[in-house]
Amino acid sequence: MNLPFSSPVADEIVTLLLVVLLAFFFLRERMAKKTLAKHEEEQRQRIYQISILKEIQDRISYSLDVEEVIDIITGSLKNLFPYSTASAILLEGDKLIFKTYIEERINNLFLEEVKKSMLASISALVPNLPADLEERHSGQLLDESNQSPLASFFHIPFIVNNKVVGLINVSSTVPNLYKEQEVTMLYQITDNASNALSRLHAVLEVEKGKLTSLITGLADGVFMVDGKNQVLIINNAAKKFLKLQEGFPNFAEIVNSLAGKYDLQAKIKESVSKSTTLEEKEVIIGENTFQIFVTPVLNTLADNKPQVIGASILIHDITIEKNISKIKEDFTNMMVHELRAPLTAIKDSSELMLEEKELKEAEAKQLLGIIDTQTKMLLEQIGSILDAAKIEAGRFVIQKSPNDLNKLINDVVDTFSIAAMKKHIEISSYVPKELPLFSFDLIRINQVLNNLVSNSLKFTPQGGKITVFGEINENSVTVSVSDTGMGIAREEQKDLFSKFYQIRKTPGELAKKGTGLGLYIVKGVVESHGGKVGVKSDVGQGTTIYFTLPLSDDLIRQRQKNTLPATFSTVN
Repeated sequence: MNLPFSSPVADEIVTLLLVVLLAFFFLRERMAKKTLAKHEEEQRQRIYQISILKEIQDRISYSLDVEEVIDIITGSLKNLFPYSTASAILLEGDKLIFKTYIEERINNLFLEEVKKSMLASISALVPNLPADLEERHSGQLLDESNQSPLASFFHIPFIVNNKVVGLINVSSTVPNLYKEQEVTMLYQITDNASNALSRLHAVLEVEKGKLTSLITGLADGVFMVDGKNQVLIINNAAKKFLKLQEGFPNFAEIVNSLAGKYDLQAKIKESVSKSTTLEEKEVIIGENTFQIFVTPVLNTLADNKPQVIGASILIHDITIEKNISKIKEDFTNMMVHELRAPLTAIKDSSELMLEEKELKEAEAKQLLGIIDTQTKMLLEQIGSILDAAKIEAGRFVIQKSPNDLNKLINDVVDTFSIAAMKKHIEISSYVPKELPLFSFDLIRINQVLNNLVSNSLKFTPQGGKITVFGEINENSVTVSVSDTGMGIAREEQKDLFSKFYQIRKTPGELAKKGTGLGLYIVKGVVESHGGKVGVKSDVGQGTTIYFTLPLSDDLIRQRQKNTLPATFSTVN
């Protein structure tokens, strides 16, 4: 039986519909495959992108080496898209580095066009580019027979901490090769790498700031150099010790400052090669003595074993220690001499008195006088040593009571007047008549004045003059002892009140007598009163040593109500 719609026309319609359906499914399948292929390509590129970033992280670790990061990026581009050359321009100090990896054979003109294009681009981004350009080529050799011109290229700037540090270029002989996708992909890789470097740089800058602050505040001199002897950091103490000018010195300047005294370059080389600290116990620079330590700096993050990446140098000033050691040695020798002389005199006198049974009364008195004088001298010397020990231990005690400073000054001048007359030295005092009674330790201030006047007599030549002044200030009294003696060199004045210090009679010659404790005790006594001690002197112009004694609050208020007249009495 035939169907009512069955006909040749109907068969053609059915066949046409089947063809259309087959075409639709074919196109749909093709589009699906194309979409799948595109997705797979995107995934593949994404995997390559992630692998490149991982390689950067693994290979760079904590390095800030921009060149190494760019090398990794350009070296991995062939896995992402085709190119003839992958190039980079880097800013490194005072020069530019142009690096090119040649994947396909090209001619020199192609390479020059790439370089010219890159220089133009980076010049627009970075003003005042260095003129020095270093070129490095790798990969295929140039082939002048290949006349293919530069047909496609694009640039990606490399930025760290908002600063352009380089430029990456991809070029090809194929026209219109690179689309937005390739540019975007390389930009994302470069951006991720630069962000990672920026974060690491920020962390390291914070740590470097902490380290710099620590090193800058050290009293010892410290500086560090890298494996190429480039100075990384140096503190002010090191520049001062090495007598370097202000600013940041280079390694050659540091080496020159030690020329003839210490071979720094050789010591760094030895320390690095042996991976050990080298110590130089005494290096004299100018008038000071230093210890120098050279220590290799290790990269403990290295995969296999620690690698030496530089050296640190520490300069320790031992001038004071050396001086103290010498002073103590001199003091010991001097004390042996100072104590031996009076003890010998006492011993000889007492032995003579015991052996000679028929001594005349005058002879016996003379020997007893020698024993008495030498015994007092010994007691004074021992007392000075004990006083110095108490001052140093913080156990020095004074006994204040209301006393007349006018009378004390005049009494001291009277005491030394005969000795001054024998040396033909004029001695006098100038003190206010109405200087009121105020509290101080009479015995100790008498000791201070005796010491100062005695020193002036010792160092003032015949025909000279010594003057003791007293002066009322707003809240203290100032006493000064001035002489017309030889004076004290400025470089010695800073040590004048130090323990065991002895004034030099002539350049290079120490005073022959004394313990070197006198002025140290003067300073201790005055400071125990709450006062200050100081010196004014020039060689050949005489010396003035002064000290202050504070007035009580009640006396200060009394003086503010009724100011004392500035009249003076003179004693010759």
